[in-house]
Amino acid sequence: MTPEIHGGIDFRELAQLGISFDELIDFSSNILPDGPAPGVQLAIQRGDVAGYPDRECLEIRAAIAKRMGVASESIHMGNGCSELIHAIAQDIIGVGDRVLVVGPTFSEYARATRIAGGVVLACDAIERDDFAIPYERIERIFLDHSIRLVWICNPNNPTGQTYSQERLVDWMARFPNTMFVIDESYIDFAPACPSLVHSDRENVIVLRSMTKAYALAGLRLGYAVVREPWRNRLRDRSVPWSVNALAQVAGVAALHEFEYYQSALQRLTTSKEWLLEQLLPMVKRVIPSETPFFLVKTENATQLRGNLLQKGILVRDCTSFGLESFVRIAVGTQEQNEILLARWRGEVTALWRRRRPTWDLPFRDQLQKLFQMRRDVRRFRTDPLPSGAMRKLIESAALAPSVGLSQPWRFVSVQTAERRSKVIAEFETANEQAAARYDDQTQSEYRKLKLAGLREAPEHIAIFLERDPDQGRGLGRATMPESVSYSVVAAVQNFWLAARAEGIGVGWVSILRTEQMSTILDVPADWELIAYLCVGYPSMEQEDTPELERLGWERRHPVDTFWMER
Repeated sequence: MTPEIHGGIDFRELAQLGISFDELIDFSSNILPDGPAPGVQLAIQRGDVAGYPDRECLEIRAAIAKRMGVASESIHMGNGCSELIHAIAQDIIGVGDRVLVVGPTFSEYARATRIAGGVVLACDAIERDDFAIPYERIERIFLDHSIRLVWICNPNNPTGQTYSQERLVDWMARFPNTMFVIDESYIDFAPACPSLVHSDRENVIVLRSMTKAYALAGLRLGYAVVREPWRNRLRDRSVPWSVNALAQVAGVAALHEFEYYQSALQRLTTSKEWLLEQLLPMVKRVIPSETPFFLVKTENATQLRGNLLQKGILVRDCTSFGLESFVRIAVGTQEQNEILLARWRGEVTALWRRRRPTWDLPFRDQLQKLFQMRRDVRRFRTDPLPSGAMRKLIESAALAPSVGLSQPWRFVSVQTAERRSKVIAEFETANEQAAARYDDQTQSEYRKLKLAGLREAPEHIAIFLERDPDQGRGLGRATMPESVSYSVVAAVQNFWLAARAEGIGVGWVSILRTEQMSTILDVPADWELIAYLCVGYPSMEQEDTPELERLGWERRHPVDTFWMER
């Protein structure tokens, strides 16, 4: 059996053509263009590469089970779905068994079938029907043949079509001796496509990939949701340690980055709509698709791919799918999409453009949402932040503008239980003093407010101002000495926004007396406390309305109340 042709970069081909990998934009692979979440990168950095990985993948199976609402015992991990496809074929398909492949689709289904000794019965959708699922022809094959197994890619690659769940469930019930392998590798890209991951039928195996929508293709990570007796058979046949340690920790981290991936997928949907609008007048035909990849009709797919490759653009030649007149395009970032269109038209785009930041509308919308989510978090989970997370946030804080480049901020992580206890005691004392300032009615309202998360937050950090540092040589301070304080406040804002972008919450504790805090934390006498921050993962979803407003303490006023013109 010869290897099948798949999408992705062929490094040997690039070397032969003299094309630089660094300048290539890949539209041939159906992978989230934003890349993995920052928390995933941190998890990989702290991963243990010296020891053997957990061969049972207990932690990631538990995380998947929680996210998907299935039993962890029903999950079988694999080194990508390709490994699982071949394992399933070897276990279930016998010599001479008839196996249905609904195409055009991923070629490994047929290859794995043939390697196992099975006979492939192909049922291909046709261009005239926009490659719609050929339900009637599929059913006729079920009725005319004894089908041992059917491979169904839902949503389908490369056409982007989705199956009717009702039709699939009906077939599973009517043909109980046929094993239905439903490959849902791309289902995260098609939120309207229902999953069969919760099916309780014994003749269904659902495959899910974490390489596509989680952008982990380089680590190879997939899983099957499978019932008895097939689960134990797959486990008994599996290669030991096939899922490496970095893939496991990255997968767990990705499942905890729900907001990041949801936002990225929403941007991808918007980018697809824009790209299609721009591309349609330039091409012969685009096949409707439920996914952020789609087929484009061309005179010669191989020739078009070669022409674009010479311009630094890689698209998927679908000749290997039997579609000589089509290329498949996966939607990229907004900047990548703009370059694709320009080079498709034959325009010359300077390399500097690829390096120039472009703030498209989806990004600006997300930035505005980030500003809204910056608000105080008072309720934290107690689990620690990933290793290196605080350093990354402080590095972001230190990118803030500072008068004369003085960098007057000083960060103190409060780690010891003794010092934290003293900080909590100081807060309680100052809080009582603050409450006593109000009349009885207001004091009652005040005591209902949760004003700090000091006991729960895994990280405490105090941010001080060094009023007159040597750095910066006094530039700007003579006329505006308070600008050093503003510099530290800007650093706090940077820290806060960077944390929220990672899904980490921040609470600013202002009910503390500065002189007592300097003593508790044993810092130089000339340092001034600007902020004391609680940092950790929020224990609950953030509301759109600030808590102080929801509890009736104060309300946010419209911009016109404090914006004036002179």
